[in-house]
Amino acid sequence: MTLRDIIGHRRLTALIARAIDRDSLPPTLLFAGPSGVGKWAMARAAAQAVNCVERVKPTATDLATDACGKCRSCDRIARGVHVDVIAIEPDDRASIKIDVIRDVLGKTSFRPFEGRKRAVLIREADTLEPASQNALLKSLEEPPPGTMFILTTAVPGALLPTVRSRCMRLRFGRLTSAEIAAALIRDHDYSDVDAKQTAPIADGSIGQALALVDNDLSMFRELAMGLLQQTAGRADTQSRVQAASALHTGGSKKERTREDVAIVLRLMASMLRDLEAINAGADRAVLANPLLTADLEALARAYSGERARSAFGAVDRALTALERNAGTKVVTEWLAVQM
Repeated sequence: MTLRDIIGHRRLTALIARAIDRDSLPPTLLFAGPSGVGKWAMARAAAQAVNCVERVKPTATDLATDACGKCRSCDRIARGVHVDVIAIEPDDRASIKIDVIRDVLGKTSFRPFEGRKRAVLIREADTLEPASQNALLKSLEEPPPGTMFILTTAVPGALLPTVRSRCMRLRFGRLTSAEIAAALIRDHDYSDVDAKQTAPIADGSIGQALALVDNDLSMFRELAMGLLQQTAGRADTQSRVQAASALHTGGSKKERTREDVAIVLRLMASMLRDLEAINAGADRAVLANPLLTADLEALARAYSGERARSAFGAVDRALTALERNAGTKVVTEWLAVQM
């Protein structure tokens, strides 16, 4: 995957391309941001652009340069067999041990064999054991000639301060729903309808979107719509709390997981955005939940103006509470009352 193929993060891809074009890319980089947003793909694309022997300036982009994607070097990097691009990933126990790091550092004592630069890419760098991180310090501070390091992590705080201080950090944000949908269609063979239904509840992460395949989205969608319908009127507090019980227990004694409740809440947020679009007279083609158009139109009058915005804010605060480990029962009951 080349830099121009990266979905989202246009400011970062332009920055990296410009640095490569000027031969000023820092030799130690830390890509930090949420899981599943494309940090690893960006690391591999940067290594490819650095080592491409026939760089191009892509038309219709703001990239100063990029890999051609066709030369021998690009082909070998794409297949993971380029001798000078070393990818390190966590083992089965989700850790990167010092023996692995020592072996890689031994290779960096020699100049690149076939590429312009040797690129050491470390995925989920937060899984580096403390001894492994300490072993990297000298090389991160004074990289061997012709060698660059790119570390990726969703938890930069798990890295030693001495490691973080030796790397230039680039912050990756969450992707938009449109960007996630585009990635699902292009790279994972999703239909247009499935991609647009999944993207709004993926929390800005392609990885999260792919993980949703294992969930019963139709059931979650019914739960989200059900709570909107049950709170649309001016029901009393007790009735609203009872309506929330289906969300956090599903009629059983066992509570739903925090992750499942979060999926329902993100679906509710996407439905509230659709309600705003309907009330604004937007084309129904822009709705994130086209299969629910009739139900949404029936709710549009109940959720209009300030109430829709207030409800959206309540859902957002409920999601934040879940992320901070608040109990699902407390969160769902509070939300039902606020709606």
